[in-house]
Amino acid sequence: MKTDHFADFHCHTAAPLLVPKTTTPWELFTSHINFNFTELVLKANLTKLQMNELISLIHCSALERFLVTDYDGICKLWDAASPCHTKFKKEVILVPHRDQEYDFDVWYRPLWDWACDLLKDPCLGLHFMFDAQQLYKFDGRDFVHFFDEPWTANAFWNSQVCMCY
Repeated sequence: MKTDHFADFHCHTAAPLLVPKTTTPWELFTSHINFNFTELVLKANLTKLQMNELISLIHCSALERFLVTDYDGICKLWDAASPCHTKFKKEVILVPHRDQEYDFDVWYRPLWDWACDLLKDPCLGLHFMFDAQQLYKFDGRDFVHFFDEPWTANAFWNSQVCMCY
């Protein structure tokens, strides 16, 4: 054991690590593009699900031609697509509180217009069902009533049966 006088004592620190300077900070990654991508994902604060989705899109771009080149290109695509869908409407809601009235901008899509858009969509429209059905399966002895969607069960059927034509 070593004993020092108080006046001579000082903390001994390990010698500073000499980190070699490198001009390629992506060295630990397999390529510069992998480094840039992971750095961008980190800056964007993407969730795990969003990262995986982005990665799968990038892998798909090897099979398809990717034409988006910059932010302005993305804006032009959204502007071109927006007339095909129900536009948002703005309403101002006045809320009285104590002795003041506050106004809030509320943006929404009218439900009727949005539903009509969905019905006109060739991919979705065919999947809407407007006639109630009662479904049965044969269990070897009897036909047993079953539901293929639990949200309305028999309510849709009952309301349609009770309607006067």
